Amino acid sequence: MTKKKHILVLSSWYPSRTAPFVGNFVKRQALLFAKEYNITVLFTKADASLQSIEIIETTAENFTEIIIYHPAGKSIFQKISTQKKAFKEGLKRIQNVDLIQGHVMLPKGWQFITAKNYFQCPLLVTEHGSYFRPEAKKNRTFIEKMILRKVKKQIDLLTCVSDFFRKDLQVDFPNFDIQLLPNAVNTSFFIPKTKEKNSQKEFLHISTLDEKLKNPKGIFDACSLLINTGNTNFQLTVVCDENYDQWINYTEKLGISSYVTFYGAKTSEELLSLYQNSDAFILFSNYETFSIVLVESWACGVPTLTTPVGIGYDLPDELGIQVERNSSRSLADAMLTIIQEQKTFSPQKLHEAATVYSEAKIISIFDAFVSKLTH
Repeated sequence: MTKKKHILVLSSWYPSRTAPFVGNFVKRQALLFAKEYNITVLFTKADASLQSIEIIETTAENFTEIIIYHPAGKSIFQKISTQKKAFKEGLKRIQNVDLIQGHVMLPKGWQFITAKNYFQCPLLVTEHGSYFRPEAKKNRTFIEKMILRKVKKQIDLLTCVSDFFRKDLQVDFPNFDIQLLPNAVNTSFFIPKTKEKNSQKEFLHISTLDEKLKNPKGIFDACSLLINTGNTNFQLTVVCDENYDQWINYTEKLGISSYVTFYGAKTSEELLSLYQNSDAFILFSNYETFSIVLVESWACGVPTLTTPVGIGYDLPDELGIQVERNSSRSLADAMLTIIQEQKTFSPQKLHEAATVYSEAKIISIFDAFVSKLTH
């Protein structure tokens, strides 16, 4: 029997007890690849309540997770020192690594280099960060620029999550043959369901409601435009795992709060039900590198109203309606198209489109990369 290759997963973003939803897509992918490989995740996290390092290690079948919490440190030098000490403690617990997969180069890309030198093995980087978008580059600090410059010299294979994002990433990595490694969705779990016809249309939005990137204000403004022109037979459901009090207040200010329902974090089963009972999913982001929610929506047979970002860039007509960035009028018009049933969509075709990102296909892509780097 062939021994499973051991892959060490590092990331700047990963769920922890202080930020349970940050980087959850990294954990999902690591768990997926544990079906074929021995996966160890090592993640360090500052915790201001600690005076010393605390190590939480769990193992289940082929998946080991090592989260090391460490004191936050009062100065930048203390912060760097305690994080490096915590990371070295983690490395001591790991043996015989065949490949390192590093997610999100900033701010912890230095860990990718340290681990590569420690284990003397190839480094595959999978980038997701929106800080490669043109308008964000001018805000990079000296340390961030230095990390990117040093990581660039150590990468054996650079991958990213969408062709849309690859164009921005390529500017910083002009000499790299950047490959695609999209996020995976369980298209056997997220499936269409026959729903009863209802005169009231159900719209769904799921995000952190980050004002700069997700543009929730634009979504609520679009709802206000519809209501103020007499188009009131709709309901918008918003799911957010961050604090959304300011947006409750904003909908109240607009006088549309009775048309918008807010929920906190939901389980996968609860999300499935919300998708399946929706008539369209709204993504009004200013920027996305991928957007898993689009795939989940398509997999459930639900069309999307999306700006041209991530995998929603250049959206095919059979998958939904493309709307203009920062144009609440454009979004309102698309919502009205759904409300008035001016356009219909095939749940089967939507689901079929989502299978491009099925777990089996993403594992197959990753297998090819592993074979190339560890032959």
